[in-house]
Amino acid sequence: MSLIDGVGGAFVFSEDPKRLADWYAEYLGIQFEGSEEFGAFYMRYVAADPDDPAWVMDTTFAIMKAKRPVPRMTRNEGVEQGDMYGDQPFMVNLRVRDLDKLLAHLAERGVEPLRRDDEGYAVFAWILDGDGNRVELYQPRVEAALSAAQA
Repeated sequence: MSLIDGVGGAFVFSEDPKRLADWYAEYLGIQFEGSEEFGAFYMRYVAADPDDPAWVMDTTFAIMKAKRPVPRMTRNEGVEQGDMYGDQPFMVNLRVRDLDKLLAHLAERGVEPLRRDDEGYAVFAWILDGDGNRVELYQPRVEAALSAAQA
């Protein structure tokens, strides 16, 4: 029995959370709540528990003010050679519905993927956000997701 029933959130710390939240809004279309006065910009994704629809689960993606300088990534070693994790201490994975459409949107704004992979069950691409953090974009294949849910 698992004592954990999901991920409650992912938090990215930035020296300038407003600027980074604006980047995510412009480039990825994330509409944040919160403010600088609140200390965070956040977006909640809500879903019903498939085993108990009365139980609502949420996952929060937030950009928060760093309390100390955040080290900047100066390179992305490994990404080109097939190591999706590279040299950074964390990575946010964002699920998307249409990866091709999102990558075209990003290309129009000068953001090119570091790499793109088709793993059969899903397609992936990796980009750098406005602070230089590597972000994984993930489009699951519907049939693969349904098979996994039924297993």
